[in-house]
Amino acid sequence: MVGAGAVGGYFGARLASAGLDVSFLLREESARVVRAKGLRVRSPQGDVHLPHPDVIVAGSDAPSPDALLFACKVEHVRTAAEATRPLLGPSSVAIPLQNGVDAPAALRSVLGERSVLGGLSRIFAERVALGEIQHFALHPSITCGELDGGHSERVTRVVDALADVPGMSIDASDDIWTAMWMKLLMVCSMGSVGAVARAPLGVVLGVPETRGLLLAAGEEIAAVARAHGAQIPDGYVAAQVGRYERLRPETTASMHRDLERGETSELNEQLGAVCRYGREVNVATPVVNALYGALLPGELRARGRLAYENVGPRPAS
Repeated sequence: MVGAGAVGGYFGARLASAGLDVSFLLREESARVVRAKGLRVRSPQGDVHLPHPDVIVAGSDAPSPDALLFACKVEHVRTAAEATRPLLGPSSVAIPLQNGVDAPAALRSVLGERSVLGGLSRIFAERVALGEIQHFALHPSITCGELDGGHSERVTRVVDALADVPGMSIDASDDIWTAMWMKLLMVCSMGSVGAVARAPLGVVLGVPETRGLLLAAGEEIAAVARAHGAQIPDGYVAAQVGRYERLRPETTASMHRDLERGETSELNEQLGAVCRYGREVNVATPVVNALYGALLPGELRARGRLAYENVGPRPAS
């Protein structure tokens, strides 16, 4: 498991607690903390505590894994791939769990096309501290598949190996490209509209104007996805927004939470990527462009590239 944040910490802890041989590849600082305090997951699916997880760092002498699950943020995928390249064996497979559709290409550029599958995860969770994960809602799951489509023995092998792990599920997709775009559509529209509105999902859905913004952003992302070969069916966006009603009203996406806390987020890898993909195929994305522009100053400030104070009430005269 490459990373032990919300995604890597949750799924890695589940796999290890089920008896699978799991190592966490972490940076030096994170490795030191997790080795000292262990890894703890709190979840409606049941809590997990690994007092002594197997932690390795870049450059460690470790056996080649059957699967490398990349759970770092998208912007760190290439660096993480460089760190894992010495571990890669002839039958190892690399599976990205990031939001967006850029991670497989980044992995392939470092690890080669043969080793890389497509993949995604579905989970609402956050890392509250190093080694501490809070899972909120939604049954956590992983989907993986061959990037050129179809079924393969190695995908089946991965799914079978992880099929009976409590607290999660895994499945194979014969069109992982479409599945990744569908996931991007969900997190990108929900995260951006929630962050701009500064409101959780229940509020966004309950106000007709913000619900309409959610739909409009989703339709633009779907149009870009279709132009890039994803098979997004007609009516999918409206149906997806309807499914949001089943989520807890206080739900927020990770990008929303990062921006709200003034931390770096995946704004560029989510909204920025949609804008970029749209330009490549001449598909207009005015709503997504506007959301991206509204959120970009906060992202630039979090990255130290812009300095300003929040606008507050004027002092009484």
